[in-house]
Amino acid sequence: MFESVDDISTLRKSNPVIQGQKRSCGNFAAAGCICISHDHILTTPQKSAQRSVNQSPESYRPREKLQLQGPSQMSDAELLSILLRTGSPGENSLGLSKRLLQQFGSISSILSSSYEDLNKFKGIGVSKWSQLKVIQELVQRSYLERIKRNDVLTSTEVVKNYLIGLIGKKEYEVFVCLYLDIHLRVIDIHEIFRGSISETTVHIREIAKECLLRNASHLVIAHNHPSGSLKPSKEDIELTQSLYQALELIDVHLLDHCIVSKNGGISFLDMNLMP
Repeated sequence: MFESVDDISTLRKSNPVIQGQKRSCGNFAAAGCICISHDHILTTPQKSAQRSVNQSPESYRPREKLQLQGPSQMSDAELLSILLRTGSPGENSLGLSKRLLQQFGSISSILSSSYEDLNKFKGIGVSKWSQLKVIQELVQRSYLERIKRNDVLTSTEVVKNYLIGLIGKKEYEVFVCLYLDIHLRVIDIHEIFRGSISETTVHIREIAKECLLRNASHLVIAHNHPSGSLKPSKEDIELTQSLYQALELIDVHLLDHCIVSKNGGISFLDMNLMP
């Protein structure tokens, strides 16, 4: 039996078996063999591939870049990697972000994706999906706050972005009304009709009734094109003209008609298509 730790240490220094193992490296090398140290054996290929963002040079770390240069100087992938925080074995959060963008094509498509679509990517589960959905909802609420606070004619881009998030990616046509007061501020936003994948039946009488119920002075209408096309159809233009004339009879002014899809949005007012 050993009486102390020092005895064990002494044995290790003098043990011929251990010494033989050390000398064997030299013998193998002389024979043209490659000697692998214990350090290399303990570092598996899988672990060595797990290079995190924090191990990268400081100028390439998204969080440090955010602090030094601000968000406007960062790529979509870098911003997304900060939100995701971690990747998966063999891939850091930045690599995962780049793959997501390559697959979905844009930040907005990622944010609006279903759990089933995102869960196909290794490293994304309920937690990360939940974070992305919360971000999407906060962005929508931020747009809505700005729309309600300001004259909509000074916020046409904000209105379009809000509508893209609201109905742009739906697989069926939706018709939405934005009811405005005399100062062109939003009173209410209402999905008034829902149709098939190709068309929506719009009843002018129903729109006029909803305007009167809310005491609206102005109106902005919008609908989506599930096909992805942003080109106004002949029917879209005719509806706008008919609705404009009908609403004038009850002293409600139709300001704009927006068409949105997963590819963006257009405004009849911007395109000089309003009556």
